[in-house]
Formats: sequence, C-alpha cells, structure tokens
Amino acid sequence: MPRYNAAEKDSMEPLKLSLAQICAASGESTHVVYDAINAGHLQTFLVGRRRFARPDAVRKWIDFLEAQSNAGKPVVYRARSAERAGAASCGPK
Repeated sequence: MPRYNAAEKDSMEPLKLSLAQICAASGESTHVVYDAINAGHLQTFLVGRRRFARPDAVRKWIDFLEAQSNAGKPVVYRARSAERAGAASCGPK
C-alpha cells in the first residue's frame, strides 16, 4: 500500500463529498441539493445511511446549472412547502 506524506495528503482531491461539503462548495442550501438529487441532476451514492457525491458529479451539476442559465432557462428547484418547513439547511443562501 503506498504511503503519502502530509504535503501529498493535503494536495489530494477528496474522492467523495458529503452533502454538507456539497452545500459549502456550491453555496446552495440542503433543500436545493436534495431537489437536484431528486430531479436526477446530481448523481450521489450511499455509504451506509450517509449520502455522498464524487467531486466530478458536483462539477457536472454546476456545469449543467451554468449551461441552463446561459441558455436562458435557469433551473429552479422547488420542494413542497411542508417538506421545507421542517428541513435543515447548510446555512443562509
């Protein structure tokens, strides 16, 4: 098994991102991230009961949002208001 020194570890891109990390990296709320997952726009996977995405999948989602916006069709994610009332967020959007 290869060994990595501290500098190599710090420069390595993570292989998976948690939903909280996706929120932090994209600046979007948990609601928007879940809506993107449910719409099939953001590919994720489960490890146990936790959901993750590969950094490449997050980039593809952001590229999709940019392309839609540039085409004059910005994506608007809307969850049912009852679901949003009790759900948590990653912070202000």
